[in-house]
Amino acid sequence: MTQPPPPMPPHQPPRTPQIWDTDINQRSSAPPGFGPPPPVFGGGDTGGGGSGGNGGSGRVRRKALLIVLALALIAGLGAGGWLLWGRTGEKPGPQAKPTAPARVDTRLDWLVRNPDKDKDAEANGTPKKPVTWFAHGNAIRTRARDITAYDVRKGTERWSIPLPGVLCAAARKPDGDTVAVLYSKTSKTGDDCNSLMAVDLGSGRKKWDAPLPLNNPLNTDYGDPQILMFRGKVKVMGSSESATFAADDGRVLDHPKLRVSDNCMEHRASTDGKTLLSVLGCSLGDGRAFVQRIDPETGKEVWTWKVPDGLEVRGVPSVDPVVVSVSRRDRSDEITDLISISPEGRTRAIISLTGNGNAFDAIVRGDTVYLSSQGQETADHTQENRIIAIDLANGEKRWESKAGGNRVSTPLGFVGDRPLVYQIAQSGEGGKLVTLDPRDGAAAVIKRMPAESAEEERNVAFMGQVYFEDDRLFIFGEPGNRNEHLALSFA
Repeated sequence: MTQPPPPMPPHQPPRTPQIWDTDINQRSSAPPGFGPPPPVFGGGDTGGGGSGGNGGSGRVRRKALLIVLALALIAGLGAGGWLLWGRTGEKPGPQAKPTAPARVDTRLDWLVRNPDKDKDAEANGTPKKPVTWFAHGNAIRTRARDITAYDVRKGTERWSIPLPGVLCAAARKPDGDTVAVLYSKTSKTGDDCNSLMAVDLGSGRKKWDAPLPLNNPLNTDYGDPQILMFRGKVKVMGSSESATFAADDGRVLDHPKLRVSDNCMEHRASTDGKTLLSVLGCSLGDGRAFVQRIDPETGKEVWTWKVPDGLEVRGVPSVDPVVVSVSRRDRSDEITDLISISPEGRTRAIISLTGNGNAFDAIVRGDTVYLSSQGQETADHTQENRIIAIDLANGEKRWESKAGGNRVSTPLGFVGDRPLVYQIAQSGEGGKLVTLDPRDGAAAVIKRMPAESAEEERNVAFMGQVYFEDDRLFIFGEPGNRNEHLALSFA
């Protein structure tokens, strides 16, 4: 986590006041977009020269020295190493033992048949975006009417918990071993989501079940709900109401009518486990919205950032540094921009995504956001796209990369500081996992899936979700699909 900024020196010029009422369409200059590519990173080759001489007092000493060197060289080669003298003749320092290279080629470890393949979609519930958790050696997956755990090594079912209704939403991250899901008892289509259930991921048992409290008797649910778990609490937020529950027993801890003045309610929240961001929207027709950073210890506001007029917050790709995704009001069906926010709660850069990046797959590390561009058809009728790196300080493009292959690539996360990218399988060729050099986007393959399962891999990965955990690749299909298999794993 980034450390808080140091105190401002005594003679620092006053900060520019926050612009509270700025319409994005009335900016005096266009927001920063993708600039020209930066200079190529990298340094020149290095090398050394010179030779060392050694004298001797006679032919015998020279012959003895040659014998000793030859024996040492043979011993070094026999041990799998080399003599480690530099060209300058200096003695070497301590050397790390060589490690075996990681295996790049993988095998298809297991498949899980799709239990919904031949079921009626309406009877099984309207498909919702599923959530997957990894805990206790299991990959645990939500489905329309149950939560099921699969052994990560075998793919066999460990346990399954039926839901008392149709799934509406689930917390993306558990709190310890506790996770909460929202469901509808009365609707087959996933509407009227007014019941909350907590599950223990270790035992695979239900912990508690509770109805959502309602301030307005005319409400049937909270409207477009989201669940967030944070430090022993479960927050359920929607467009009309919100409530906070105790994660251990489901007690209602908070059910506010108002969050701040003028009918502003908490609609969404996001956390990395250390920092909490809250998104607030105000009364219908008002149009005002805010993002607040909250002190997790005290629950008090650290700063408040007003969303520029004409924009609506759609998500929070990163909490530290703060990055929010937004839609323009006249194009609410798509995410149109990313906005980076400073540690003091001020706008840094507005990054336009139109025709370029895809905010749904955005990952952030340091001062860079990595996006996948829209796919384009190639001459041989396959799809390809690029990974784009953008500077969060000024919104300028740092580089773009095909990630080492002409195929569709999706950012998954990071291996160290290197972005991790999944490249979907093509006809006769399995998918790949590659990492990218954060300086210039140069790709290195770390996992290659087998060609024999390429077709099934592609079918499941298309519109599905991909995870890389404990050196294994997991692919889960989209709910409601009619593929033969629900999930695959490669090791």
